[in-house]
Amino acid sequence: MNDVRRKFHVFAELTVIGLASVEFDDVKAGRPVERRLNRMERVVIAFRGEIDQRFANGLKISFETADAALLSACEMQHRCAELPQVSKHRLALRIGIHRGLVRQRSKDSADNAQDVASQLAVVEDGIVVSDLVVGDINTQINKIVSRLDNSPKGTKAFTVDWQSEISSSAFGGESVWPASIGIHPTGPYLRLHHGLKTLELTKENPVVTVGRDPKSDLVFVNSHVSRNHCQIERHTDGIVLVDASVNGTCIKPDDGAETLLKNDSAVLKGKGLLLFGRPFNGERRGSVRYEAY
Repeated sequence: MNDVRRKFHVFAELTVIGLASVEFDDVKAGRPVERRLNRMERVVIAFRGEIDQRFANGLKISFETADAALLSACEMQHRCAELPQVSKHRLALRIGIHRGLVRQRSKDSADNAQDVASQLAVVEDGIVVSDLVVGDINTQINKIVSRLDNSPKGTKAFTVDWQSEISSSAFGGESVWPASIGIHPTGPYLRLHHGLKTLELTKENPVVTVGRDPKSDLVFVNSHVSRNHCQIERHTDGIVLVDASVNGTCIKPDDGAETLLKNDSAVLKGKGLLLFGRPFNGERRGSVRYEAY
């Protein structure tokens, strides 16, 4: 008998708020809805989600884990908040998340998880999740979740403070030596953590590229990130980051001060954060965690 697999459904909807909402036309307004939807789609890809449906003002998405669903929802809110509002209108992003089951056989009946997710999308510029989702998320993420007083009928719901800083351990964290590697490899080795994505720099994979170019290994859509921002190379004597950007790359070791690298190279050692196109200034959001051995 097959094990029952779970799927986490995200319903993300952009709504126009204000007295002039009935007059809103996305094309005439400069396509602000389309711009936000495009950003949201890129976030889904980065967090390994699946877009089940794109409609005029939103997305229906599914993820294999609760962490991926919730963290991607937080990132979607951040990405949309960065864009300017439209004159006489305000666009708000409402997101609801609920847990469903994966159909194992064609004769299995479908559940109503997508409908429940849509019913949870009730808070303007907010994220609301069901109790089933809360029960499956990382304990570090659980710290930004609180009970919603006015839950949709028949559902125990919780709101997510997506503007709070999320601990790096919520994204998989790191260890003294990655257990998945087993025996320590010969030569320099690097791990990069961004969201739920982990990249390894080894003898077989000696270069990682970073930038806005969709072909990059780590893709960023921020305007302060260059198209071909930088690359990280494995040399025989160490791991080297080579910056080729306009705004530079900030290296913030755990045990040292930050360094802004601009059209130059530096050796990565130990553990720390990488920020592309901006300084650290205590803001970890959007950073990449590195572990160099």
